[in-house]
Amino acid sequence: MPPPGPEVTPQEAEAQYSKAANAELAKDYDRAFRHYVKAAEHFLLLSRHATDDRPRTLYRAQAAKALERAEKIKAIKQDIRPAVKNPFAAGEQLYVLQKSSIVNQGFFPLWDSSDRPSPSSEQPPLSLEQQKYGATWRKPKDNQYCVYSDSFSQLAPQDVAQHIVSDCSVCGAVAVCIDHHRRFGSKLIIDSLYPQDVNAAPCRSNSGQYEFRILYNGGHRRVSFDDQLPTHPDGTLMCMSAGEKGQLWPSLIEKAVRHQVNMWRFLVHRDSSTDLHALAGWIPEHVDVRSPDFQAEKTWQRLSRGYLAGDCVLTLGTGERVPSSNISINLLPVHCYAVIGVSEEDHRRLTIFDPWVRPVDGHSGDKVNANRVIEISWEEVCNLFDGIYLSWSPRIFEYQLSFHGIWKRESTQGADTAMHFRGQLQLETADSAQEEQPVWLQLTRHIRSHRSNAEYISLSTQNGTGVGATPNRDSLSTKGQYTNVPHVLVRTSITASECLTLVASYDGERDDVGFTLTAYSNAKLAWAHTPMNPPYTKDIGGAFTHKSAGGNHTYPTYYLNPQYFFRIHPRTTHRDIRDTKADLSISVSGDRQIPMNVTLAWSQGERINELGHNDLALSSGPYSYGYALASGRVPPGDYTLVVSAFEPRHIGKFDLRVESSEKFEITPILREGAGMFSQTLKGQWYAIIHVALHVGLRRPLPRTRENAAGGPSFGNYSANPTYELHVPSPSQLQYVSAATLLLRLLTDHRRPQVPATAHKAVTRRFSQPHDLRCRNCVHVRNPSRHIGSILRCNIGRSDTTDDVPARTISARSIHV
Repeated sequence: MPPPGPEVTPQEAEAQYSKAANAELAKDYDRAFRHYVKAAEHFLLLSRHATDDRPRTLYRAQAAKALERAEKIKAIKQDIRPAVKNPFAAGEQLYVLQKSSIVNQGFFPLWDSSDRPSPSSEQPPLSLEQQKYGATWRKPKDNQYCVYSDSFSQLAPQDVAQHIVSDCSVCGAVAVCIDHHRRFGSKLIIDSLYPQDVNAAPCRSNSGQYEFRILYNGGHRRVSFDDQLPTHPDGTLMCMSAGEKGQLWPSLIEKAVRHQVNMWRFLVHRDSSTDLHALAGWIPEHVDVRSPDFQAEKTWQRLSRGYLAGDCVLTLGTGERVPSSNISINLLPVHCYAVIGVSEEDHRRLTIFDPWVRPVDGHSGDKVNANRVIEISWEEVCNLFDGIYLSWSPRIFEYQLSFHGIWKRESTQGADTAMHFRGQLQLETADSAQEEQPVWLQLTRHIRSHRSNAEYISLSTQNGTGVGATPNRDSLSTKGQYTNVPHVLVRTSITASECLTLVASYDGERDDVGFTLTAYSNAKLAWAHTPMNPPYTKDIGGAFTHKSAGGNHTYPTYYLNPQYFFRIHPRTTHRDIRDTKADLSISVSGDRQIPMNVTLAWSQGERINELGHNDLALSSGPYSYGYALASGRVPPGDYTLVVSAFEPRHIGKFDLRVESSEKFEITPILREGAGMFSQTLKGQWYAIIHVALHVGLRRPLPRTRENAAGGPSFGNYSANPTYELHVPSPSQLQYVSAATLLLRLLTDHRRPQVPATAHKAVTRRFSQPHDLRCRNCVHVRNPSRHIGSILRCNIGRSDTTDDVPARTISARSIHV
């Protein structure tokens, strides 16, 4: 993934500067300011790609001169129109990559840059285990080791030995690369180690200095290190080695990784697919075996086809607890095992290799290799291991498109607020065929320090027709979970008539974080040009509380979710105002652990109790963690906007943002009984129930006062439960939306957990105070089936708002 090259020539940069000077002489300061800034960007871009010191210095001087003129214009004209930066420009892309060159206080420049990396004289700190065994830094003897030889083809994965090193992921990555070369002659990893001979193979450095080309923070970077390696007091290696084969390149690869992370100990949240992405540039994918979404059959088909075709290598990872088994190897917790064989003959089996060599008598000898290679069935793999770490060759895709950006926290945002980037992809083709093209999207978080673990990222996608559109798909699913690993992979698809909207999110302690988005496809992709910022925007703060968290639309409490009256005003300047639609974007963000959804419904702006598929005007689709986006074109009119979390148990604050090309208004819709005193009375309907005994006789249950009398047609309506409502002083009853008598019927209370569809909510409103005594409004059709009830009565306070119809009643007792 090389950095973008310069898109301008020195002549174009000079032309921009000349345009700026001419505009300044003509006193067109806005245009002059823009051209000076553009000229400075061009000169800086040229300086970054210059290979000689003389032109680099000249370009930087020209850039400084242009910026100086721009600053003087800005000082004279305070209301100067700011220059708009294009984040997709080559200069901005290169700026992000260069800013991410500092890792763990070390400088690792881009591979094609003329900048020099951090000096290699300082050694990374040894682990406590290495210090315990008396490790020292020594140069391996020339007569005992060679860097690389033609016998590499005879080097087997089993020759890789992990000694007193706690991190096993690098060893597993090297082992699967050796296995891949053994089968396909690929020379994975070793072609990135320098110096190299005439055959492009690594060779011994006379100066003792080596360099490794590593893919890190979005670009290939240069890591310089020397040939000093951790050794035992007797001179044997105390790091990853090739055993008796005597080749140093595996040890030097590990030294390069340790020098880059500046430590020689276990790195949390690191796995072999992450290491292979850095060492070989392969696409990392983590399959969580313990996830409820894990599909064993589908996963086996993918990994077996990929492994046998040479498109995929993989390792297995255990969890903190390893289930007991009858296999011949003792699986270690939180350990990496390399897969060096996949077989479908007779039974589905994997050959796994443990690179760890157990210490013997205070020394880790190379001869302790018993029971390090075993065959295990696929069923046992799914039972014993927690993770499958796949690495895919990028060559399986014809096209690759990358974007380098920065998450920046706005000054108005708190430290606990997540940051989001929204972009859109589309097929760059004139073909109108509707065939779906597979697209893999990889999000990479740029790392500054490996000592920070409180950083989380998420990637979610949506398909829609046209720029800015999102679908009205079924929302009863979740997506975009946050993870603290540096890579996230999403596999999706796109057609020629669609735009693929993606949202990359960050939640952590840093205020500005670099990231890289890479799209892989067999059809050429391009970034869609999203519309300019709409002229009408409004931000609203809200919260899911115990009273306002209703869950998704399958819950009977859906009506409790925060709802808003939303009106889009029609244009008055066009003749056909009914045909004019507004470009609308609605987003909601909150805690990363809350799956969220935003829905715009056709309901004339009234509060809705349930949601049907035909009610949707716009939806964010499946519930996504921490951020939901709905965008599209909507005609003018009145709507109801509902913000919901996936389940009622999800509690927390959220921020709602509405952006529109047309003028709009949005106001909260008060929930039923808002601003009123509330009291809940629990009761029960009783009825005479006859039971058939085994002798065929019939006798009633013990006599209880029968109060499940049903409606008036049953002839005993007066036996229904009656309550006396005592109003001690003159009060106001809120009619229509406030004076509400709510009766919930539970059809079956004997189930331990009643499904949502078993609840039925019945609401009756009374237009006059005396209607509270009318028993025809609330009744039960079949008294023998309904055996539980909740009665709620809301009475308005005397200080309620004037816009809700109300009637004052005197102190009295009212029967309900």
